[in-house]
Formats: sequence, structure tokens, C-alpha cells
Amino acid sequence: MRLLVSVFFIFSVSLQAAETAKIHTVPLSSIRLTDGPFLHSEQTNLQYLLALDADKLLAPLRREAGMKSKVESYGNWENSGLDGHMLGHYLSALAFLGSATANQQIKARLDYLLTELQKIQQVQQGYLGGVPGSKALWQQIQQGQIEADLFSLNQHWVPFYNIHKTFAGLRDIYLHSGDQRAKNLLFNYGNWLKKLVKNLSAQHIQQMLLTEHGGMNEVLADMAVIFDDPDYMALAKSFTEVRILQPLLKGEDKLTGLHANTQIPKVVGIARIAELSGDKAWLKAAEFFWSLVVEQRTVAIGGNSVREHFHPKDDFNPMLNEVEGPETCNTYNMLKLSMLLYRQTGQSKYLEYYERGLWNHILASQHPEHGGFVYFTPMRPQHYRVYSKVDQAMWCCVGSGIESHSKHGEFIYSLDNNALHVNLWIASRINTPQIKLQQRTLFPDEATTELIFEAPSRLKLQLRYPSWAGVVRLWRNGKAVEVTAKAGEAILLSGPWQQGDRIKLELPMQLSLEAMPAKPDYFAVLFGPIVLASRSTPFPNESLSFVADDSRMGHIASGPTCPVSAAPLYIGDSKNFLASLQRLPNQPLAFGTGQGFLQGQPELIPFFRLHDSRYQIYFQHRSLELWQQQKALQQQQDKAAALLEDQTLDKVYPGEQQPESDHFYQGEHSEAGVNAGRHWRHSKSWFSYQLNHKGQQNLTLRLEYFGLDGGRAFEIWLDDKKLTDVELKSGLGPDWYSVDYPIPNDMLPKNADHFRVKFVAKPGSIAGGLYQVLLLKL
Repeated sequence: MRLLVSVFFIFSVSLQAAETAKIHTVPLSSIRLTDGPFLHSEQTNLQYLLALDADKLLAPLRREAGMKSKVESYGNWENSGLDGHMLGHYLSALAFLGSATANQQIKARLDYLLTELQKIQQVQQGYLGGVPGSKALWQQIQQGQIEADLFSLNQHWVPFYNIHKTFAGLRDIYLHSGDQRAKNLLFNYGNWLKKLVKNLSAQHIQQMLLTEHGGMNEVLADMAVIFDDPDYMALAKSFTEVRILQPLLKGEDKLTGLHANTQIPKVVGIARIAELSGDKAWLKAAEFFWSLVVEQRTVAIGGNSVREHFHPKDDFNPMLNEVEGPETCNTYNMLKLSMLLYRQTGQSKYLEYYERGLWNHILASQHPEHGGFVYFTPMRPQHYRVYSKVDQAMWCCVGSGIESHSKHGEFIYSLDNNALHVNLWIASRINTPQIKLQQRTLFPDEATTELIFEAPSRLKLQLRYPSWAGVVRLWRNGKAVEVTAKAGEAILLSGPWQQGDRIKLELPMQLSLEAMPAKPDYFAVLFGPIVLASRSTPFPNESLSFVADDSRMGHIASGPTCPVSAAPLYIGDSKNFLASLQRLPNQPLAFGTGQGFLQGQPELIPFFRLHDSRYQIYFQHRSLELWQQQKALQQQQDKAAALLEDQTLDKVYPGEQQPESDHFYQGEHSEAGVNAGRHWRHSKSWFSYQLNHKGQQNLTLRLEYFGLDGGRAFEIWLDDKKLTDVELKSGLGPDWYSVDYPIPNDMLPKNADHFRVKFVAKPGSIAGGLYQVLLLKL
């Protein structure tokens, strides 16, 4: 423990001279969770981590090194192009949890992994990755042969995103344990990277950065400090994508249509570079990004994005209608960004968001029993989530999930030169040379917290006065203390403190309504910062699987959707709705709803406690007259949507990262972009997707085009058979339209449940653009 603490403070001191901020996070080794849902989450995650097989995670790296593997790798994303990414997440999670618990099994697992990584790195001359075909790929990159698409670099699935996880994992092990083996591995890996890009121009690197690359700029900035090497800071800046940075520096919102979690880690890196360099312009750019996301594109739980992309900030219809709602990885990274911005500015809004996202999205994304993780959390009324299975699902949100639930203590407290900041109300103990203190609380079931000094201290206490709290009351050793601070500010208490001194804080929580952005007729119900939701059972005797299978798209809850028009809604004044809520007895935190609801009588509980069920977070409220006027139209739209859903065997949204990778996109000289909020893809050569026909016959391929692309000519192929020639009509105007292409049964493969549809441009023309690809049964 002494080693862990000393390493952290050596690292902190080395940063302080360069940082403009004087607020520092407290090392996980100095924090222990003592009670409550976050302790339960941490313990559940411990079992999940130990259930993972280290040799299976190492298998892709051993394969690329030409070494014999003891076992085969995991499946799912771990053997379909993103091979090895989970190992990096696993290293970080072990580092965090080992520091947070001092668990010996975790330590032993880390020891084994570091020993094996040393063997692999010796063979690979510094490289540590499982990217399929690594040798040829990195040789091409080193020689400046770069073909970059949104998620494909030289026909490989996001290789820099992949290896970033291992860079970050080694960094985290060193920073949280001081293990010199991790530092040496990171040093060698860094030298490999320097050699890789040594002869590349700035233009080459920016071209590479078109492909998702994780937070490479962040980890490189950290390496500049770890190794006291300014070359890494220069590299961190060169790995910062200008296409994202420049609009932010100018105060321009260019986020609509972009893949959300591709951008957030880049801005985490921008904020980290600003913290280390004192660059105020870069800090302002990161703050502007945060405001664009949190204040304009975020729903009540703290999450953002639909189908992984930022939709227009004035159109939240996709959030209500799609089943692929906020992605958990996004919030994982937004919490990192919020912590970085709070350290540099001290602004309470970053704490407020952190609390909201931690309780209502991160905590809610882990199953409290088997520990599985959620990818998408739909806001569509009465839909549901699916959870990972430890030996099958290897999604990105599993990787960020095992990290998140290993470090719940990282931002409960922070320190400046004079005070301990108490940021979150979570039962815990802090033990640093400056202060030893225990926080006892049953929040949010009870609205109080008590701080008990376990040793004398001269530090001041800075207690957050949340904006959601009513009139706060405070007692010092049993005596009432007048609180002059206001909601959104901080309560500052001076020492010195003696062992046994107690501070009791009462934080009255109130019920409130929060409208969905750009949808003022839909609201979420909160109790303090806690989002409430209701279970839903719209289909009698329904049997759903809430554990995902191991298929490429198993992370999507693809069961039947419920008509939006059939969801419970409130008729009348929203003020009367709040007044009608009654807290239910004999339950930790639950509310019954009164009169005014149609189509159901919801019972509201904290969303983080709602699992294995359909649910509803947002409720529509209307006048009875307006609802009656609109219900017929909504029912008609629901009926049409349900019919199309029933006909659809498979679908691709061209130009959107995950749908394309899930359908094994391939292509040459292809481009993707956004037109009026709609994604598209076209090519001067060809591009293709794998579609699953599920053994069905009598099929139709439905393609969606844009009217101003008239005159383009291309061919459509199914595997090695040409389906048809296409020439897009001219003179249709700036709107979208669809064309159906029947597929003869004799063109379907006889021994496979999938085929590859390929779009090939005619000489001098362009294939596409395509806005949607649907495979329908007639």
C-alpha cells in the first residue's frame, strides 16, 4: 500500500508544475467503498473479472507473434477483426480494482499477464497487439501506404482504437501499482510507435485519424509525463484530429451525424493536453464540446447518441423511436471528460453531470446478479436491454464496463492544497497522509450523509451543495451550523479537526420533471439526481431473453417493439402529476402514480434497480383533446412501422460505423458522409455488405437513394451473380426515395444463411449513394 500511495503522489507532483488546475483526484488505493450499491457493483465486477480467461485474452497477441497459444481466443468481437481489444480493457480494470481492493487474486492475475506480455513483446520488438495481419498492416502504415475510412484503416477494423486499449492498460497498471514491468512494456511499445510514424508527414497522420483511434492523444500525453519525454507531447498533439479540434476552437457545432464515441475520447485527449500544457484555448474547446453534448444532446440518464451517432440537436424523434439508444461507452468517456474539466475549472456543473451519469447510466448498465453489461439503453417506451455473458460477449461496452465498475471510488473525493472536496454521496473511507475520514450514507434511500474523522486533520472540507437539493441542513458534532451557500455552490468548513469529529449533512431530495431535449411533451421523473422508471408488461406471457447471444449484433435488444401509441401517458397538467405521486411504504425507494394516467398505472423506482424487464423512462403528457386528435395518426404510423419490422430480415445503415462493421463492410475508393442528418455511402469502385437471409426465400432488396444523385450507374451483385443494373433517375429533387429489387430464389446460397451484396460502379460513374439497405421477405 505504501508503494501505491508514494507512486501516485510522485506522479501528481510531477504534473502540478505544468497544470493550471490545483484540484487533484484521490488515488483509488486511498479509497475504500464500505456499503451500498457501488460496493455491491464492485464485488460483482470482481467475480466477472476473475471469470475471464487470461490466456484466451492473450491468444490474439500470441497468434500475431507467431507463438503457440495455450487456448483459442474468445469469439464475438475478439475473433472477427477487433482481436485483442478486450485485453487492454482487462489490464486497466485489473489495475483499478487491484488498487481499489488490494485483492490478491487480482494481483496474481496481473502478475501472470505482465510476465506473458514480456515474452510476447520480446518476440514482437516492442509491439503488443492482436490486430489480424498486424505485420503487413503496420509495414504499410510505416511506408505511408494509408487507406482510411471511418472504421477501416487499410481494410482493418479500427487498429489504432484496438492498440490504444493496451497502451492505456499498461499506463494504468503503472500509475496504480508502480509496477516497473508495466512501465518497461509501455516504454518499449512507445518506441515501437515512434518508429512506426517517424517518417510520416502530418498529412499522413491526419489521414490515419479519419479512422476511429480511441484516445491515443490522451495516453501519449500521459506518457510524456511518465517518461519525462516531450516527444510524446508532440506526438499527442499530432494524434489530435484537426477536423474535430478546429471547429471546437472556433466555437462551431459540427457534431451532428458524427459517430459519438469516436469523438469523445479525442476530446478527453484535448482536455488532458490542456491540463498538462496550460493551453487555455484547448481547454475552452473541450468545455465547448462538453456543453454541446451534455446541454443539448443528452437524455435524463446522462447518455447520448442514437445508433451510436449524434443526431440533430433539434430532433429527438430518433431517441424515442429507435431501440439503439445511448451507448454506455459514451457515458464512460463523458465521465472522464467531466472529471478532467472539473480538475481544471472547479465548476460544479461537471460534478452534477458526473453524478447523474454515474448513478443512472453506468450503475444501471451492470446486472446486479451475474454482472453482465449493457451496450444500448433504449429510450423508446416499453423496450428493454440485453446484457453480456462473460464468456461470449466481447463488445466495446463490456470493455469499458469492466473498467467503470472497478473504479467507482475515483471521484467521490478530490483534493486541492487546502481542502478535501466531497463530491459524491457514496459510503466510503478515504485514507491519505492529509486526511482520514469515513462517509456513512444510505443515499439515495435516505437523504443524509455523515462524515466521521478517523484522525486529526487541518484540511478544510468543501461539501457540494447540489442544485437538486432543497434547503440543506448541517450539524458539526451535533450542533447546527448555518448554511449560507446556495444550491450549485460549495459549503466550506474550516478545521482543525480531531479524531471522532462528525459532520452530518441533510440533502432534501425533491421530485421533479425533466423534458427530453426538443421534445417538451415527453418528460422523465427524477427524485433528486435519481432517474425513476417503471416496469412494463405490454405483451401477456411474453418470454424475452435478457442475456445476449454471441452473434455479431447480439448487443441489440432485437425483440418486438411496442407501439409508441400504446405506452402509458399522462393527461393533464404536469404539476398535478407530481403532486399525485406518493412514496410507497416498505420499499427502499418507490412511488405510486395517481389519477391522470391512461393505458397503464406506472409504479416508479430508481432506474438503476430495474433489470430483466421492459421499462419506460420518458412519459408523454398531453391534454385529453390533443391526445385524441393525434392518437389515430400515431397508431397508423405504429402499424406501418410494425409491418416493416416484421418484413425485415436484415438492414444496414450505410455510413454508420457499427452497422457497417456488424455487416462486415468491404470496399475500395469508397466515401461516407452525412446529408441533412442522414448517413450515406458511395464508391467510385465498389463496396459491399454481408446480409443474413435466415434461410428465407422470396426476398426483396430495398435500397434508399437521394433525388439529387440522378444519373449514377452501377451494378448490384449477390455473391458472384449479378442481380441487376441500376441507373438512378434524374430530376427527382432533394428528397429520399426507395426502390425494390426482387431477388430470384435461385440466386440465394443453398448452404449458407447469408450472402454478400456488392455495389459496383460503372466506368466513370459512382455506385450509390445508399442511405439504407433493407432485406425484406415478401
